[in-house]
Amino acid sequence: PEKKNSHLQKAVQVLQEEISKRTGLYLPVKYKQPEDHRKAITICIEGRMVNVPEKIRAAMQNLPETGKEGFKIIMNNDNTLIIAGHDEAGALYGAGWLLRKMEMNGKRILIPAGTSISSTPAYPIRGHQMGYRPKTNAYDAWGIEQFDSYIRDLVIFGANSIEIMPPRTDDDFRSIHMKLPAIEMIAQQSRICKEYGLNVWMWYPNMGSDYTSHDSIKKELEEREKVFSVLPRLDALFVPAGDPGELDPDVLFGWLGKVATVLHKYHPEAKIWVSPQAFKPGKEWYSAFYKNVNKQYDWFGGIVY
Repeated sequence: PEKKNSHLQKAVQVLQEEISKRTGLYLPVKYKQPEDHRKAITICIEGRMVNVPEKIRAAMQNLPETGKEGFKIIMNNDNTLIIAGHDEAGALYGAGWLLRKMEMNGKRILIPAGTSISSTPAYPIRGHQMGYRPKTNAYDAWGIEQFDSYIRDLVIFGANSIEIMPPRTDDDFRSIHMKLPAIEMIAQQSRICKEYGLNVWMWYPNMGSDYTSHDSIKKELEEREKVFSVLPRLDALFVPAGDPGELDPDVLFGWLGKVATVLHKYHPEAKIWVSPQAFKPGKEWYSAFYKNVNKQYDWFGGIVY
C-alpha cells in the first residue's frame, strides 16, 4: 500500500526475487487491495493498515503485540496472506520468515495452511562480521553481488547488524583474489546494508605504535577520516582494548574522544563500543578502565564482552 516507502519495497523485492530464483515465477506488484478471489501477499506496517479489510485488521489485533523489528503474519481464507511489520524492518523479517516456510518447486508455491504468527526478536543486536581481508580465506575472493546475496541470506534468517573492517587490520594489506580495493569494497558493504535497513558496525583496532605523540595521532586520524567518509552508513565503531593495540585505559579513552570527533563529522549518531580486551589485565588496569566507562562520555555506546 505504500509506493514511496523504500524499505517496504525492499521486503517486496526480496520476496519477488527469491521466489523467482526457485520457481521462475515473478509475482507482480499491485498497490490496491486485490479482489476476494485473487490470491495475494500483502506487505504493510501494522499501524498503517488503512487499505486492509476490517476483518483482517481485527484478526491481527487478536494476535500478541509485537515490538521493534517484530511482525505478524496471518492467512485470510486461503487467498490472502498478510505480512504486517511492527516497522519496516519487521516487514522485511516477516518476508524472510515466510520464505523459510514456503515450499517452492516447479511453478508452484505452497504456504502452510492456517499460517498465523506474531514474533518479536529476543535480542536487539543480531550480527555477523564480514571482513574483506586475506585472513578469512573466503570473503577476499567475493564480488559485490556475492556480498549482497550473503547479506540477504543473513537478513532472511533474522540478522540486523553487519560488522565490517577497515583496510588495515591484517598482516597483508590485500590479496590477489580481491575484486576491488578494500576501501571501495567496504563502501559497497555499507551501501548494501543501508538498502536492507541493517545496522553497520566496524571493528577498528588500534594498529599504530604510538597514540600519545601529535604526529602519530594526526596520521591515525587522517586514516580514519578517509575510511569514515566513504561509508554511506555507520552506526557503531567497536575498538578492542587489545589484540591488537594494547593501550593503557586512560590513553585509550583519550584517543577515542579524538576518534569520536572525526566519526561524528560523517556519522553524527554513531557510538563507540569498547572491549576490556588485554592479555593480562590486572586490578589497576580494570580500575582505570571502569573509571573511564563510568564517566559516561556522550560518544560511548557500551562494552563488548
